[in-house]
Amino acid sequence: MSINPVQGIAGTSEAQLAAANSRPAAPVGENSGQPDPGTAPSQEARIPQKTSEPQELPQDEVQVQRDNEVNDEIVIKYVDHSGNLILQMPSSEVLGLTRAIGEDFQEQAKARAASGTETGGEGGKTHGH
Repeated sequence: MSINPVQGIAGTSEAQLAAANSRPAAPVGENSGQPDPGTAPSQEARIPQKTSEPQELPQDEVQVQRDNEVNDEIVIKYVDHSGNLILQMPSSEVLGLTRAIGEDFQEQAKARAASGTETGGEGGKTHGH
């Protein structure tokens, strides 16, 4: 790799200088004797103009709900701009487990109530307490 001195050119940007320095050297036979006018700015070297209007990025959304099936438990959902679920607290698995446990408790309560009425309302057996 060789380092060649850079000629001072007034009014050039850093992008134009970088493009000129990265250009491969012309073979000796191609020089027509005219001075090198420099490199025309390429599309890649141009810096886009910044607009005063900021671009609006799609926003994610937070949804807070109550799950009526699980003792009015609060459920927080993080949803992206297209409606896809990012994160849910508590997770659907935890909510499903809570529902299943609640249903089991209800079934046991119904079974105890049914067995209590069959024994004459005495409340069933005691467990030694």
